[in-house]
Amino acid sequence: MKKQYAVLLPVILALLTLFTSCDGSGSFFSASGTTNEVIVIMDENAWEGPAGRSLFGVLNSNVKALPQPEPNFRILQLTPENFTSTFKVARNVIIPEISDIYSYPKLTADLDKYAMGQVIMNIHAPDTASFVEFVTENRESIVDYFITKELERNANYLKNQIKEPVSRVKQIFGINMHFPKGLPNITEHENFYWATNNAARGRQDIVIYQFPYTSETVFEKDSLISIRNRVLGEYIKGSFDSQMATATVYSPDYRKMETDGLFRAELRGLWEMTTDMMGGPFVMHAFVNENTGMVVVAEVFVYAPEMNKRNLLRNLESALYTISIPKDEKKES
Repeated sequence: MKKQYAVLLPVILALLTLFTSCDGSGSFFSASGTTNEVIVIMDENAWEGPAGRSLFGVLNSNVKALPQPEPNFRILQLTPENFTSTFKVARNVIIPEISDIYSYPKLTADLDKYAMGQVIMNIHAPDTASFVEFVTENRESIVDYFITKELERNANYLKNQIKEPVSRVKQIFGINMHFPKGLPNITEHENFYWATNNAARGRQDIVIYQFPYTSETVFEKDSLISIRNRVLGEYIKGSFDSQMATATVYSPDYRKMETDGLFRAELRGLWEMTTDMMGGPFVMHAFVNENTGMVVVAEVFVYAPEMNKRNLLRNLESALYTISIPKDEKKES
């Protein structure tokens, strides 16, 4: 029988933002390090043993919905004595502690302890066996927590770098959204906006479209796939009379989420051109703009043959985390 603490982890992760450090020294620095990098503080014997191997397996698991295997994170292991000031400002840190002072496995987190934007996750367990079980059973929640923090971090950077949201997107869809630099090619149709760098390699695209909200069933997985295929199939064409479609070789991952108070349905999968050889990964967020009564769909996708796509996609995906709905001045007055 699985232990009860396993089912509590999603709740624990949701509350981790409450456990912030009282150390004010971090406020002077921004977290450093490579994007999608995690530092694990663990002695050599533990790292090479079952506890370290189980944690490595979690962090080294493959990114969802990419056409080729890529690990979720670049992993660096440091012994506790080498966790010096140089590394204490790293953006993502995991500190395992296995000791009989704990009666059961648990997570705590320090946010912004040594630097702004930093996440330090502490994983406590009474023994190696319970540590391995806890980490393995909750691998997806641990990975998703760090990925979300990276996306939020990159979104904040994007909003600081690009001070104003895209004016045309706000005009058409009534939302604030910040695009990364370098997407100069724009295509518009009614209720449809498409920005791309149109690169032969390392291509990045953002598409936004909308339609009237009728019922919450529109946010079901099959409904979103159907809408996606219809809209993008109509407006995104390729060679040999091809059109964009959702690849069936991989059933898209689907989840409901809330970001900055906005309910969203997310699809993460692969796209392809129906009679062409092009394809790649995509991420879609769909939500209701209550000011307009419209369902807004914002989607990012990349085309990068013979290239790694994890960082390319996540950097673009961060734009989805800049989305907000401005207050309706008419309702406020």
